[in-house]
Amino acid sequence: MQGETVLIERHAPGRRLLVAEEFAQAVAALGLPEPEAAAALFAHGRAGSGRAATAVVALPGHPGRLHLRAVRHGGWLREVLGGALAGTARPEAELRATAALRVRSAPVPQPVLAAGWRVAGVFWAGCVGTLHVEDSRDGIAFLTSNPREVERLNFAEAAASAIRDFHDAGGRHPDLHLGNLLLCGPRAEARVLVIDLDRAVAGVPSDPSTRMRELMRLQRSVEKRGFERSLGPRARARFFSAYTRGDRALRRALWANLPRELRALRRHRLGYRLAR
Repeated sequence: MQGETVLIERHAPGRRLLVAEEFAQAVAALGLPEPEAAAALFAHGRAGSGRAATAVVALPGHPGRLHLRAVRHGGWLREVLGGALAGTARPEAELRATAALRVRSAPVPQPVLAAGWRVAGVFWAGCVGTLHVEDSRDGIAFLTSNPREVERLNFAEAAASAIRDFHDAGGRHPDLHLGNLLLCGPRAEARVLVIDLDRAVAGVPSDPSTRMRELMRLQRSVEKRGFERSLGPRARARFFSAYTRGDRALRRALWANLPRELRALRRHRLGYRLAR
């Protein structure tokens, strides 16, 4: 079990900040939650290529670095609202969920901050910060690097173990995909963190139906990205073995939900073909 993260709220007109106590001085030195400070951090520390802007910047007075990610809607809401949010509840909920899961020993990043600032009327912009994990790459970057088979098998096992711990800690991830699995450390001894907990929940451990839905969402990510052949049946077998950990009752319960998830997978496969 990780130590509990004490979160401090700091509010001013049009500004909101939720920050882990141990990082409060460093975050204040960065100027957050002032929008000009956030813009400068994203401009000078830009990293990644996801739908939301990310930045990796030094934390004043701290040996680690800050991984900052803008919180934005996906899908059609992104086209309509851009980076606008209806308040700061969403980034703050993500930080609280990350802190709650971490204290239960879930493999998630160390929470640092959630910040928001009013942009116009009821609309706000916001970001979430976690401690940057050095020597890491997400699942997409790892598989794109043409790893050896033993490395792919190790990744499948480490990912399954991390997701099992995440689920057992009460975590539910609405967007579990390869890009939200962070591979850390040397390839031969890699561990995996579950990241980007936007709209994630820290509650009671999920039932097998919910678990299987998230696992198959990850499988859809594998196929959509074109990694199905490089991973193959051995990696899938290693993954499910590592996830179930010899629990035959859980394995049977998961397989009972497989027909429904395979129907969903077939629908998505049609969409993948049409998009190519």
